[in-house]
Amino acid sequence: MAAGNAEKRIRVLIIDDDPGIIKVISLILETRGFETTEAKDGISGIEIAKRENPDVILLDIMMPELDGYEVIKRLKRDPDTWSIPVVFVTAKTTTEAMEMGTSLGASGYLTKPFHPEDLIAMIKEATKQS
Repeated sequence: MAAGNAEKRIRVLIIDDDPGIIKVISLILETRGFETTEAKDGISGIEIAKRENPDVILLDIMMPELDGYEVIKRLKRDPDTWSIPVVFVTAKTTTEAMEMGTSLGASGYLTKPFHPEDLIAMIKEATKQS
């Protein structure tokens, strides 16, 4: 692990309703020195974001009750969470979905399945913006 990572680990909140995806993303990130927190739905994800103030949020779009679009709208309206970079990690691959994510303030958009190095690069790029 690089000295910079030892001093301040990047804290990542993963919001996804698929426990398998959460487990895979957590494993990828934790083996590379990131700290992860998980939420299995949008409502608890917003609460955790407010409480934990992560460095970046990885957000799925297709979730029951509160989809990712509504989650990012609420995060960006809230003075406690508006500045946290959000990266969509989703199976929605259409141009319209990507444009919608960007228009709502997403710092990045990664489609599933993804290459682990692309995920790491996206997180690093997003956290430089914060």
